[in-house]
Amino acid sequence: MRSIGSLVVASLALAGCTEATTGRRTLVASLYPLAFAAERVAGPSWDVIDLTPPGTEAHDVELSLADRTDLQRADLVIYLGDLGFQPQVEEAVRDLDQRALAAGEGVITAGDAPDPHVWLDPAAMVTMADRVADRLSAIDPEGQESYRHRADALRSELGALDGEYTSALSTCRYGTMIVSHEAFGYLARRYGLRQLGLAGPTPEGEPTASRLAEAEGLLRSGQAGAVFYEESDEARRIAGSVAADADVPALPLATLESRPAAGDYLSVMEENLASLRVGMECE
Repeated sequence: MRSIGSLVVASLALAGCTEATTGRRTLVASLYPLAFAAERVAGPSWDVIDLTPPGTEAHDVELSLADRTDLQRADLVIYLGDLGFQPQVEEAVRDLDQRALAAGEGVITAGDAPDPHVWLDPAAMVTMADRVADRLSAIDPEGQESYRHRADALRSELGALDGEYTSALSTCRYGTMIVSHEAFGYLARRYGLRQLGLAGPTPEGEPTASRLAEAEGLLRSGQAGAVFYEESDEARRIAGSVAADADVPALPLATLESRPAAGDYLSVMEENLASLRVGMECE
């Protein structure tokens, strides 16, 4: 029986042969928003691999042998940064030297428990996409013009999205968004809103009695008009219960940690805006 080590060596050798044959480079992204930016900027000469499977919360990612092989053979690996958000990924990239890019570095707010969901701010997505373009240009100077052109096109789309959010969320009856867990701090800050999470930054956290009481008080006093929930069944259940008690709607608000079942980053962000406009009664 062959050892795991020999299988890895064989896999790497095979990958190298494949790259030499196809002339394609490989980029590995640790979660969907980074993969989306990479796919848009890199173009057809790059294969983009997303380490977070659809329907999975990004912080739950556990690397398989195939994932580790992909990381070792990649020309570029993009992750958010050393946050403790994706521990196995963050540990694995330490051996990659200059082939790893911490796209969220300097964008993510520091703290004891930093909120990693920076991609929910379109302006932050622009910054991260530009960093991807810069690194791709350094790896492949001949493709620099194409990378910059595609990054500029994505910047225009993200700028339009940002403009939609700015316009729509400046006319809302309510200024507080009650959410199932605190994943929307960057979005709230960008558009002058307040976020109140029934649970803290991690989706496994349970709502505390004090948070539930505060949320119920805001809803009953007319300072908030809905409860927003992320993709999990548990989040939907908790948000639905709180909303029903206050006779307000419970509405979906995607965190986009993994590839959506339909659409892409831009279309799901449009759906999020539609939920916010309804729940916060924006004109």
